[in-house]
Amino acid sequence: MKHRLAVVAATAAAALGLGTGAAFASSFVAYEGPNFTGKQQVVDGCNTYYNIIFHGSYKWYGTGQAGNMYDHPGGPAVFTLRSDANAEQGTGFGWQSIKIIC
Repeated sequence: MKHRLAVVAATAAAALGLGTGAAFASSFVAYEGPNFTGKQQVVDGCNTYYNIIFHGSYKWYGTGQAGNMYDHPGGPAVFTLRSDANAEQGTGFGWQSIKIIC
């Protein structure tokens, strides 16, 4: 019974959070090593260019905002991670920065 109460409480808290206009940005996680290993860099801020410090592998969690990927900060976007889909790559990548569009 305790488990069920915890689930109900968590659901109620989530509903209250949504009702107040709270939102969660999409997030990009860069890993130091291949196959999502090693140190991590998490980017979930909006409308700012973030330099990517690890290039071993990545995961993208698309929860409503797209992520523009850049070879050079401020340059033209070379790829856009979708706002409505997750993505991942277990091998190295060359993007140098990201800007989540909110």
